[in-house]
Amino acid sequence: MALAVESMILTAVSEGLSTCCVGSFDEKEVAETLNVPSNFEVLLLLAIGYSREKLDLSSKLLHLVRSRKKLSEVASEETFGKNFAAQKVKEH
Repeated sequence: MALAVESMILTAVSEGLSTCCVGSFDEKEVAETLNVPSNFEVLLLLAIGYSREKLDLSSKLLHLVRSRKKLSEVASEETFGKNFAAQKVKEH
């Protein structure tokens, strides 16, 4: 898991994003809230996004020239496995 998270962090940073690892949480509560199946364990939460302080011209340009998957293809909304509703997602 550590190598996978490290890879996600390094990739996010190379894309001009900021990250924050959250390791202190109530696993049962998070699993229930997100409807994570019982055969999965929640070991870490990783917040990824654009930092207001780091939004500079180079990250904006990189965002325009690189092709990206749609957010709805790689993330769940509120619960495990629930795709984002198209009308709610602002795709870039």
